Amino acid sequence: MKVLTFILGELQTNCYILINQNTNQCLIVDPADEANFLSEQILRQNLKPLAILATHGHFDHILASCELQMAFKIPFYVHEKDLFLVKNLPKNASFWTKRIIVEKSPEKIKDLKPGNFTDFKDFKLKIIHTPGHTPGGVCFYFPIEEILFTGDTLFTNGVGRTDLSYCSEKDLISSLKKLSRLPGETEIYPGHGENSLLSYSLSLL
Repeated sequence: MKVLTFILGELQTNCYILINQNTNQCLIVDPADEANFLSEQILRQNLKPLAILATHGHFDHILASCELQMAFKIPFYVHEKDLFLVKNLPKNASFWTKRIIVEKSPEKIKDLKPGNFTDFKDFKLKIIHTPGHTPGGVCFYFPIEEILFTGDTLFTNGVGRTDLSYCSEKDLISSLKKLSRLPGETEIYPGHGENSLLSYSLSLL
C-alpha cells in the first residue's frame, strides 16, 4: 500500500490517500480542504476512490468531503458518535474560522464500527474506537503494513485537546492505553505534524 500525504487547510491538517498499487483503488483519509487539488491528484494518477474515512468529525479534517463525494460518488465513513459534528460542519467551520467556508455537510454517511473493516476487500484494516478528543474518534490500523492513522488522538509529541464540552480526558487516557497494546514499531500517521513510531510518541506522554 502506498500512502500519499498532503498538508491542507488553515490548520495544516494531514490528509492521506491510501493506494492499493495492484488495483489503483484508493481510500481518502481526512480530506481537510482543497477538494479541487485532491481531485486533480486522484485523476492525474488514474486512481479509483472507494470512500472517505474520517478519523473524527472536526471541521478541519472533513472540509473537502462533500465536494469529493459529488466528484467521485463515494460514501463518507465516520463513527456514529461524531455524527453531531459532521452534520453541523458548516456552522462549526464558520464559528472557528469566522467566515463561511463550506455550505454543505457530507452525505451518504456510513458508520465506522470498531473491528475489522471489511467493506473493501483490497484494504485490510482495523477500526479502533479511540474517544477522548471527540466521542467518536477512531484510529485506522493496518496490521500488515504496521501503520496507524491516529487523527487527533495521538501526535508525534502530544495528544488532541480535551477541553471542549464533549471531550473527555479520562476517555483519551483509556484510548492511549488501547493503542499501547499495538506493536511499538508501528508507524503513526497523525492528524497534524510529522510521522513517528508509536512507542516513541507514547514515551513522551
